[in-house]
Amino acid sequence: MKNNQNKNQDFQTLIEKYLDGKITIEEVKKLVNYYESFQETHEWVEELGPESKIKNKMLINILESIQEKSPVKVIPFYKKAIFKYAVAASLVAFVVFGSMYKLQVKEEVCAVPTSNTIQIGSDKATLTLEDGSNIVLDKETSYESDKLKSNGKSVVYNKPDKQDEELVYNYLTIPRGGQFFVELSDGTQVWLNSDSKLKYPVNFIKGKPREIELVYGEAYFDVSKSTNHGGDAFHLKTNEQSIKVLGTMFNVKAYRDETEIITTLVEGSVCVSNNINKSILEPKQQSKLSQAKNDFEISTVEVEDFISWRIGEFSFTNKSLEDIMKVLSRWYDVDVTIANEDMKSIGFTGIISKQQSIEYILEIIKNTNNMKYKSMINI
Repeated sequence: MKNNQNKNQDFQTLIEKYLDGKITIEEVKKLVNYYESFQETHEWVEELGPESKIKNKMLINILESIQEKSPVKVIPFYKKAIFKYAVAASLVAFVVFGSMYKLQVKEEVCAVPTSNTIQIGSDKATLTLEDGSNIVLDKETSYESDKLKSNGKSVVYNKPDKQDEELVYNYLTIPRGGQFFVELSDGTQVWLNSDSKLKYPVNFIKGKPREIELVYGEAYFDVSKSTNHGGDAFHLKTNEQSIKVLGTMFNVKAYRDETEIITTLVEGSVCVSNNINKSILEPKQQSKLSQAKNDFEISTVEVEDFISWRIGEFSFTNKSLEDIMKVLSRWYDVDVTIANEDMKSIGFTGIISKQQSIEYILEIIKNTNNMKYKSMINI
């Protein structure tokens, strides 16, 4: 009985420190342990005050404290309707539901390795010109011609002085561990995620649809309105889907190792179609085209969960462990194997900066959820 009283008193003291903003990182860890022990016994000490009110205040203060102390941007998610394990999650802005699993992380072999540390993704791409030559673009490289200019972080095409009579194509290929931005000659802006490839004309021909192709991967489009181009529509092709656009913002995910093409509309209107079916999307709607059904499944979604990668954040709402590891593997250029099949469907919710190291993220998962992982790096 005395031990319980001491425990309750310590718990109350730590809560008061949180609410006053005077708690240390070590005390945060201690509070997490206390909270988890109360969860196990399903107890709540009435003297502490209303449970829901205290929990919400704790979570807000923890998140604000972390934002002040961390050089990495952490986005609060306490506005979402979750709290189970929320105290532990708030330490890292990353919530994990589950128990024990093992991960094996293996970095892909590099020809000229400089470190045995898994690198955070960065701006890099390979530009393939119309003559077949390849230009490697990264923060160390800039490139300029009469048609385009690159500062190593983006490619911007010049508006043509005169109309071309035939289409000439360039390709932009983003490796795993990369991302890049391109502005096409019509002013359309495209953000390309890791492991993606885009095919597009250097210049468009007036009076014909502006057609480009997402060969594979993921891209966010801010399309220049057709009214700025004599009514010429904008068409995006993927492997099994086409999208007709008048002027809008949307995200398309069409990776080679996934069986669905996912289109998320942010603003405007688009028509998604294949050889059999078509559907018109409204803002905040998402279509999924599966290889098995050849039909579009339409739903309303939280758009930010699907476009936050563009502004440097991972955003997950009840995403499975398997899906999240796919995202991490592309950004950090690693191979991830989940040894326990039962763990693949465990749900995650949270937001964290893409500038965190993968080691940091995996350590968070391990430390806050009693999970295990094993890192194997070959050079």
